[in-house]
Amino acid sequence: MGTCTDSQPTLLPSKEERLVFLIIWITQGLNYRIMNAQEFISKYTDLPDNSIPLFKASLGIALIEYPKLDIDEQIAKLEEVTEDAKTRVGSTGDEDEVINVLNTYLFDELGFKGNSVDYYNPHNSLLNDVLERRTGIPITISTIYLEVAWNLGLDVHGVGFPGHFLVGCKTRKETKYLDPFNGGRQLDKLGMIKILDRVYHGKLGFDESFLRPVSKRMILVRMLNNMRGNYLENGNLRRALDAINCITQLIPTSAPDMKDRGLLNYQLRNYDSALQDFSTYLKLVPDGEESDLIRKALEDIQLMLREGR
Repeated sequence: MGTCTDSQPTLLPSKEERLVFLIIWITQGLNYRIMNAQEFISKYTDLPDNSIPLFKASLGIALIEYPKLDIDEQIAKLEEVTEDAKTRVGSTGDEDEVINVLNTYLFDELGFKGNSVDYYNPHNSLLNDVLERRTGIPITISTIYLEVAWNLGLDVHGVGFPGHFLVGCKTRKETKYLDPFNGGRQLDKLGMIKILDRVYHGKLGFDESFLRPVSKRMILVRMLNNMRGNYLENGNLRRALDAINCITQLIPTSAPDMKDRGLLNYQLRNYDSALQDFSTYLKLVPDGEESDLIRKALEDIQLMLREGR
């Protein structure tokens, strides 16, 4: 008696199907390669500052470490936080009350806090990690605070205070200076002086200019500089180059950054790129203090390329 079965024989894909699969795989690979951090950040090179979506652009920076990061998924996570915050705030129009409710929700309920124990951990500079781990450095915790506060109708801005990023909030009565790294506490001048003394060991005095609002573009640059510093300290020159590539997208006429990118490219033996960077630097500052040194480096690279070294 023969074996009875309802199953059909497994069919291998045809040549045409395999070709379609191959084309899809190659296309996805190409899309993956071009969707790097520099490509993502380049969308904001020419945008006016008020049109830059700070949180989304900050997530784009994280593509340096997480090339496959789903940015829309991360945005959805923060939108959920924002909607919950709106529910807690309700219909109150009192700015002090909104700040108090926001601080209670973000720092007491959700547990966001500054990572003072492992401050220099690179994950503190990556917004997706900060959102997941709920801990980070002043600028990343503040970026989340700014995004939620804007959606609650607060008139907030970043403050590039030396060594410790803060948030300014304009109310009807005054401008409050808040420290999201430390639970959103309000700082007075004495509190700020204590921060300076801790960070700079008494070598930097307080100046009112430290409280000027900083643009979204420069918030992104400060984040990237933190990452670049971490990568350089760990000897990861390629990742440091990724960070400075993003910086030069945001501020393409920054001569110091162009010089630093040239030096990194030189160290990584990207001589054609180093040649272009040094040439751009000399166009920006033909008579700078380091221009002669860069000019000499440029000549050395040109000689190496001519000799095929």
